[in-house]
Amino acid sequence: MSTDQVKLNPMDIDELRPCAVCGKGVMHTGSPVFYELNIASCVVDLKNVQRMHGLEQMMGGATALARVFSPSNVVAQRMPADRVLLCSECAGVPHPPLRFVGENGT
Repeated sequence: MSTDQVKLNPMDIDELRPCAVCGKGVMHTGSPVFYELNIASCVVDLKNVQRMHGLEQMMGGATALARVFSPSNVVAQRMPADRVLLCSECAGVPHPPLRFVGENGT
């Protein structure tokens, strides 16, 4: 894939941080590839979900119709994202631990 097909988003040196899992530099393995993750938590808006469910039940399960008549279709609120970097070694672990979430976001 050539670079004219991919929109590149440059990273400044000020944005570099140690790997969120091992704490080493993100290029300590010698690999020129590392990973940037933006992890955001979402919180369900229970009032709106209950309201939507009630409307769906009243309308015989017609979800599309309930969406039209609902005052709000918001089902969750996104919390601010945490940005972390992972070295290629830690990113290659089948199930990387999420213990780093929220520790060193921007």
